[in-house]
Amino acid sequence: MIGVIGGNGVAATNKLCQLIEEKVTRNGAFRDAHHPEMIIWQATQAPSRSMFLEGKGPSWIEDYINIGKKLKDCGCTKLCMCCNTAHYAINELQDIIQVPFINLLYEVALCCYESGAKRVGMMCSDGLRKVGLYDKQFMQVDSGINLVYPDDSFQKLVTLGICNAKNSIRFEDVEEKNDHPYNCFSKVCNHLIEDKKVDCIVAGCTDIRNVFSLHDNRVRYVDSLEVLANSIIDNI
Repeated sequence: MIGVIGGNGVAATNKLCQLIEEKVTRNGAFRDAHHPEMIIWQATQAPSRSMFLEGKGPSWIEDYINIGKKLKDCGCTKLCMCCNTAHYAINELQDIIQVPFINLLYEVALCCYESGAKRVGMMCSDGLRKVGLYDKQFMQVDSGINLVYPDDSFQKLVTLGICNAKNSIRFEDVEEKNDHPYNCFSKVCNHLIEDKKVDCIVAGCTDIRNVFSLHDNRVRYVDSLEVLANSIIDNI
């Protein structure tokens, strides 16, 4: 049984469950018993992962350790986290909890590699960008892939988009709100394509999927929440 440490964000975790149900059903499931048993823990009270890595808040790691141990006690034999940034502590969590984790960052890097991408634009939290965790993961998968981040002004749009994907702005009219998260991510993607000349873009925050998905024949698009859903299904 797989345990999901979610709540980071809540809507992203709910979307993850929806994606898994849809994928399994499209693959032939027609009864409840055909779907995987999972335990979803909405870890809403754990501190911000990005704020901690930015040096602006307390650590979430102890909360995740306690939650992981409880999931283990409930019978989970594999765990995952619905948060890219939380993977900063994946090795520590595995060592202490003694349950293997799905490494989402590795799976994303592998998807980019298998797609043939050479210049990958990254949309992720400020904290994850600061510690360069995706850079290290891509180097392990293929040192020939060049990871590209948005310019500072566009990174601010990524952060704004992530924050607004968690609040009621996402329910408002896209055309009337410049700070609607869909508009934020659209501008960043155009910047990465036109200014940075990327051939692939990664949605490196699972909250992005709540409000945005790119359909542009100029680039490949790798959505980390979609990758996590596929990885969970593969590990059933």
